[in-house]
This record gives sequence, structure tokens and C-alpha cells, in this order.
Amino acid sequence: MDYRIANRINYILDKDKMSSPQEVCKVIQDEIKPIIENYISLQNDIKVRFKKENNKNIFFVEIEAERIKPFGYIPY
Repeated sequence: MDYRIANRINYILDKDKMSSPQEVCKVIQDEIKPIIENYISLQNDIKVRFKKENNKNIFFVEIEAERIKPFGYIPY
């Protein structure tokens, strides 16, 4: 995962505290969709859900894929 994206998500979560969790979910969805589409043919829109548990913000990302796009060698 690109560290710029992770930094952007952290920025959104830390600095945008006045937004509702649903608005944050929408921003996260819009940010990660173009990246996901590089690797997966989406069947439906990405769903991002939020819950607060023990003073922690927990996000769930749900992706339905038609197929995984072929690409070259993946190192492990």
C-alpha cells in the first residue's frame, strides 16, 4: 500500500474530527477506489463502514470483484 494513501487516511481521521463517521467513510471510499481498480474489476461500489469500539475507530472495507486483473510477477 502506498504510504501517501496511508498518510492521507491518517490525516483525514486525525484532522477531520468534526465530520460524521459516514462522511469519513465516503472520503476513504473515494480515495481507495482508483487504487483498487488497478488490480480488481469491481462488481459493485466499494463499501466502507465504521464503528467505534473501546475508544478505537474501526473501519471495514468490503469489495465485490468480478475478477482479479492479471499482472506480472508478484514477489513474495
